[in-house]
Formats: sequence, C-alpha cells, structure tokens
Amino acid sequence: MKKLFVLFLGVLIFSTSSYSQTRFGIKGGLNFTNMSNISSNVNQTWENQTGYQLGLALQFKIPVIGLAIQPELMYSTVKSTLNNIDNSELNLDYITLPINFQLGADMLFFRPFIVASPFVSYLIKNSTRLEDQPLDDINRFDYGVGLGVGIDLWKLQIMGKYNWGLGKLEKAGNEWDQSETYKNATLQGFQLSIAFLL
Repeated sequence: MKKLFVLFLGVLIFSTSSYSQTRFGIKGGLNFTNMSNISSNVNQTWENQTGYQLGLALQFKIPVIGLAIQPELMYSTVKSTLNNIDNSELNLDYITLPINFQLGADMLFFRPFIVASPFVSYLIKNSTRLEDQPLDDINRFDYGVGLGVGIDLWKLQIMGKYNWGLGKLEKAGNEWDQSETYKNATLQGFQLSIAFLL
C-alpha cells in the first residue's frame, strides 16, 4: 500500500510538472461591498458606493484534472456612506491576497469554471469618518472566503464572486465596538473583474 501511494504521488507530481501551464497578467474590476452583522434599521441607512480593485494575477493551470490555482496581489477599495448623518462615510483601502482555486473544463476556445477563494487583506489607508470625526480603530487585518464563477476566453478572464469577510471590522474595546449596533460588523460583497493573462 505504501509503495502504491508513493507511485501515485510520483505520477501526480510528474503530471503536474509536465502538463501545468503558467500565465501572468493584470486584473481590474469593481467592488460592491457592504457591512453585515449590524442592526437592520441601521443597515438600511448605509448606501454602498462602488469601489475598485487593481493588481496582478499568476495562474497555474493543470488541464489533466481541470484545476487552476491563481494567486493574486490586489489593491482594493471599500466605500459606503451613511445617509441620515452628514459627513459620515466608510472609506478603506486594502492590499488583498486572494488564492483562487478554479475547477473547470476546456471547451475549444473557452473554459468555464467555478472558484473558491480564501483571502487575507491588510488595511493601508483609512479615511472613515463619523459626523466628520475620524474613526481610527479599525482592524488592520481581515480574512475570509469567496465563491463564484468565471470564464477564460482566449487571453481574457471574466470572473464574478461573492466575498464573506470573517474578521471583525472594529477593534475590541472602542466606542463603536461597545455599541450593540456595530460590535460584530464585518465586510461582505460582490466583485466583478476582468483579467488579461499571457
């Protein structure tokens, strides 16, 4: 049994190295992000603004099993405004590292796929204000997972996915966190992107 396992592992490694295809390119798109796990009456007062994402993608494709692994390094923005309170907005800029696991099938000139995407994010700029006062106590790190679908068409890749942030937006112990309204607030939302891969 051990010899059979070693043989299988060797064949898998050989197949991966022999048949894997690597592509590199640029990627950009739009973010439609909102806050979740907040009181429903407050949630209705937040108006989500469109953010953007821009960065680099590296794709390793293994056609034999229909799998592609695509790590990315993205600059991503999150924006939202509070309707009934003046000078109040959520405005965050992140460096995000998603790793997209794509499972699909090659069909002549295109390849549809489903994608699962764990990610980590680091906050590099925070311009959030509540009633014109800066809100500084936001966690630097976020993490989560995304699920979606996409298609490779020649050198283009179009992908849509929904991301669930699992890290709390606010640091524990500050005024916002201590209120029942926002203490468990997280980020989630839809992303639509297009990449050009060579």
